[in-house]
Amino acid sequence: MQAIRVFEAVARHLSFTKAAEELGMTQAAASYQIKLLEERIGAPLFLRRPKQIELTEPGQRLAPAVSEAFALLSGAYAAARAGADGVLCVSTLLTFASNWLAQHLGSFQVAHPSLAVRVDTSNRVVDFAREDIDIAIRSGGGNWPG
Repeated sequence: MQAIRVFEAVARHLSFTKAAEELGMTQAAASYQIKLLEERIGAPLFLRRPKQIELTEPGQRLAPAVSEAFALLSGAYAAARAGADGVLCVSTLLTFASNWLAQHLGSFQVAHPSLAVRVDTSNRVVDFAREDIDIAIRSGGGNWPG
């Protein structure tokens, strides 16, 4: 998998040095990973020229598929992370949201930069078991669950 990551970066930058910097490795380590991948595939993936590289035909066929696969993995990871802990959904009355919550959201998000906040303005009773709501803020008399 490491060799594929390196290939994607080298193909995108058309530079072993830039790819290595992006991945936090030496240029020699990136070059070695490409060599291993080329041995596994049985064909060169890059034409190496002084101060320049370009994709070979097999490299040109592989690059779009690898880029697409990494984009899909990245999207799946982001979706899983957001579903697990990345979004706080607050349900509240419109008046409370506009008169108090809106004034305090900025400082909350500065204190919690990795947490996005979604505000649902509604006066309906929230079914926490069935809805994607984390907290509901209500006021007044009533038999409120929770």
